[in-house]
Amino acid sequence: MSRQADDEAPALDAPVELTAPVELTARVVADGNRFVAAVDGLELEGAGRTPDAARDALVQTMRGWLERHDTAGKLADALGVDHLHEETEIVLQFAEDDSGESTFD
Repeated sequence: MSRQADDEAPALDAPVELTAPVELTARVVADGNRFVAAVDGLELEGAGRTPDAARDALVQTMRGWLERHDTAGKLADALGVDHLHEETEIVLQFAEDDSGESTFD
């Protein structure tokens, strides 16, 4: 192989393009004798007798929702983003005094 061909070979340590996470915010509110957790901008919610139970219910609902939309090839549209990569993290954060964060890979 000539020296010139070696100089034109692509670098093996070329930077890998990283994707920014998609961050979603959820809020938990009291609703009578129960608590409801809902994602801002999406029609997703979970309910329970405690704030933790509402958060857990929302996380389960969110996982199913993500799976259905991903399988149908419509997840990016449903999340309102241009495109998603296989490595894109989807982060669900609970606002205000809610503690905890859930990450969906």
